[in-house]
Amino acid sequence: MTRCAFPTPKGRRMNTRPAACLVGAVTVAVSALAVPPAGAAAGPRCADLARTVLAGSHVKSISSELVPATATLPAYCQVDLVPTRAVDVRVTLPLSPADSGTGGTYIGAWNGRVLNTGGGGYGGDLGDLGVPVLRGEVGSVTDTGHSSAWCDATDPKTGKANAQPACGEAGGGFVLSPSGELNTQQVDDFIDRSLHEQTVWALSLAKSYYGRAAQRNYWVGGSTGGRQGWEMAQKYGDEYDGFLLGYPAVNWNRFIIGEAWPAVVVNELLGPGGLSPAKSDAANAAAVAACDPADGVTDGVVADPRRCAFDAREVRGLTAAEAEAVDLIWDGPRDAHGNRLWGGITRGTTFEVLLPGGNTMSPLIETYVRNWLQQDPGYDWRKNLTMENFPRFFEASYRKFEKTAATDSTDLSKARRKNAKILAYTGTNDPLILPFNSYNYQQRLFRRYGVQGTRSFVRTFYFPGVGHTEPDLTGTTDARSRLLDVLEAWTEHGRAPESFGQKGPVTGTGRTICAYPDTAAAPGAGAPCTTRTSVPADLAAESTTVLDRP
Repeated sequence: MTRCAFPTPKGRRMNTRPAACLVGAVTVAVSALAVPPAGAAAGPRCADLARTVLAGSHVKSISSELVPATATLPAYCQVDLVPTRAVDVRVTLPLSPADSGTGGTYIGAWNGRVLNTGGGGYGGDLGDLGVPVLRGEVGSVTDTGHSSAWCDATDPKTGKANAQPACGEAGGGFVLSPSGELNTQQVDDFIDRSLHEQTVWALSLAKSYYGRAAQRNYWVGGSTGGRQGWEMAQKYGDEYDGFLLGYPAVNWNRFIIGEAWPAVVVNELLGPGGLSPAKSDAANAAAVAACDPADGVTDGVVADPRRCAFDAREVRGLTAAEAEAVDLIWDGPRDAHGNRLWGGITRGTTFEVLLPGGNTMSPLIETYVRNWLQQDPGYDWRKNLTMENFPRFFEASYRKFEKTAATDSTDLSKARRKNAKILAYTGTNDPLILPFNSYNYQQRLFRRYGVQGTRSFVRTFYFPGVGHTEPDLTGTTDARSRLLDVLEAWTEHGRAPESFGQKGPVTGTGRTICAYPDTAAAPGAGAPCTTRTSVPADLAAESTTVLDRP
């Protein structure tokens, strides 16, 4: 393994796009990925990649090593680097001819694609790249610009730690210094800069290692990784060919504060005892029983929870205050005039994620309130947040990060001009990133581009009964890989996805999931899709908030 460290030469100005000077143009194939002509330039061996190719660059540190094959993965070349600040990037590369790589459709063991992979939660570590390794694709990932070690390290300028101990509650305290100041550079790295770095370096290293530029460049991720993909589509859409985005955390400055609502409601209406999980489970079970048959199939799943209007006052065993709390949580926060601020937990979805134990706030949400919004890791939301003042806190979050961390722009003009394709999906019973988040962003895309204009390059699928995970698709046990295959077929061969088959909760059952807002013409598996040129008025209204903008 070779390790190199390259300080920035004195007096040299950093490029505004770090490492961009190392990136060759990405060759876009008009059909299938093709084998390069004989005599293509040969690159270095993996062991020499860091030393011989990147000497003289601006990276702070870099290493390259050949990772041997295992029982589950083929051998590959791994590069770890710190291109700037505390941003860690990892790139994995299928073996080149110089390292005896074979079997790929482009060069060596490589198929010509780059698969940039998103992370989860508040980042802070390097995620798994097994998927691109198995698929013969160059993979990349970043820790988004911080780690526990970085948070605990001493800042030489202040003599104090960089951020909260071990990055704070749920890892969200990396943005807050010990003196209570917001680390704006860390916010920027987390939201988009580190992601662009990983993409730039994946493309650069691929060209250096193989002697040829990548033919296709993709982003894939779920949750935070889905949000990251939307961010790249919004800001750097012309640098990618396709995006696979699952249950994404878009609308960053709104969805997180919006999901503090269940805890605020329960704290105010029910006090320290809260709402027992048994009672919220009973309310959700009653809602499913009431609304499940609406789609013509009684299978324990509500096809579209937005159309379920079940009232918790009908649930036996709930007090009047408990029923009121449940209905408010299902509805979501509103302002003093009754205008919607954000959506609520969908009926039939567990409260346990956003309301652990029935009486507290999810650490993932609480850490945002404390470290991002209030800049006080000891902030007591129980004493300060009420249903009455919640709209003020909601707007404060929106305004504070409107320019830096919103991830809510509907301007996808760069991706559209590039003819990039975006395949998105969400479970309608996601208990962590509520499906309202995706419906809201989708509705604003429709307002900007029209339904058909949007669907020409963005297809979104909503899977009933699915939580914060991949859907259970018919015909496969690996939904992520199947979805990637569909995205690549759309991008490279023009085969736009119209529907997916979803396995039912009982063997032999299932349903057709159509590209939104299309619907299946009949219940059950295998039904064709009925085309819709607009979203029904009630669902459009249900997905819109008072703060929305085109």
